[in-house]
Amino acid sequence: METTRILWSGLTGRTGFEAVKAAQDMADADIVVGLSRRDMSGIIDINGEKFEGVNWAKYETGMFGLYGLVELTKRAEIDVIVDFSRPDVFDRVLELAIRTGKPLVSGTSGLSNRQMATLYDATNRIPIFRGGNFRFKVKKFIDEAVKLAMATPGNLTLYENFYEGKSLPSETSRVIQRRISDATGKAIGVHSSATLDKTDLPCDWKIGNLHCHTVGFDELAHDVLEIAKVMAKKPVKKGKLYDLDELWDDLVSWAL
Repeated sequence: METTRILWSGLTGRTGFEAVKAAQDMADADIVVGLSRRDMSGIIDINGEKFEGVNWAKYETGMFGLYGLVELTKRAEIDVIVDFSRPDVFDRVLELAIRTGKPLVSGTSGLSNRQMATLYDATNRIPIFRGGNFRFKVKKFIDEAVKLAMATPGNLTLYENFYEGKSLPSETSRVIQRRISDATGKAIGVHSSATLDKTDLPCDWKIGNLHCHTVGFDELAHDVLEIAKVMAKKPVKKGKLYDLDELWDDLVSWAL
């Protein structure tokens, strides 16, 4: 079985932390390089979880020098880059993906219009996944919402509820609006709130009689790893980003 070798930007974040654990249970995924803000050299244990086999690197201005991160990725032989970090380091991660020619799974939220334009431009050089949603469970909910809108006279309202601090409206709500508009011509309303307990970062969507609730990072990390495995083999799609709809046929054996 072929193993997908992953560079994970933001590996010490909540999603990255769960991804390390999830990858240990996968025979065909291996996180070989981790990017972090702090010096993690020689660290193989964080809060009781093993990070063995991870080559660590910091976000630094000189990361592209002769002995910088590009050389590290060559030694570690990565197949795909996953970025769940922050906007202030996004430009460096995108540059790394372009310089190495590796596919990028972009999961960092809060990107500026300029950064999004740069991301779209980079699709002419490397395959890039950037979805308003990464979770397979939410993908199924979106598909069901489109079917509901097609079968329901009149307009619908999407209710979404999150934890305090979440950017609203969510990218997922925008995906739902676009999908329903494309399929039916209807403009659905979105009512966003943030009243849930932040402990496990829950997300909740309701539309008509449909309901989807997600919680925690373990399921998200698993789904992102599956996306990374598929993206590692995808060709450049000039001028266009990959999303979960585009990959669904490749992922369906894992998602169902």
